[in-house]
Amino acid sequence: MELIAILGIGALTFVAAFGQHLYTARSNGVGFVMSDRSQPLSSDGFAGRSGRALRNTVESSAMYVPAALVVVVLSGQTKITATAALVYLIARGGFLAAYWVGASRIRSGFWVAGIASIIVTYFEAISALSR
Repeated sequence: MELIAILGIGALTFVAAFGQHLYTARSNGVGFVMSDRSQPLSSDGFAGRSGRALRNTVESSAMYVPAALVVVVLSGQTKITATAALVYLIARGGFLAAYWVGASRIRSGFWVAGIASIIVTYFEAISALSR
């Protein structure tokens, strides 16, 4: 499950980037997309939410993937790490969807679940290093 979560967060990062790109192309035109983008995207509405969601997804990936890789490389997978991986992936998918639609309270709940999963994964990775 840990490797599936690593691949899944990569896929979610792609979805977040692709969603932002499609919206940018639709709202600003292909000419803007092909330009040097010296004018920043709006931080309001969907444009702003999609940019923030993408940045947060990348940051979350950078926190989760190292710990999950340590668990996998050291064969430290347990039911706890598998459950944490599943919760992490579901939480990140929910977070992205909630961010896009502007559901901030639900988004915050998904964020907490994702961070809790990262913390659990780090504890398990440290435990695997100590064996």
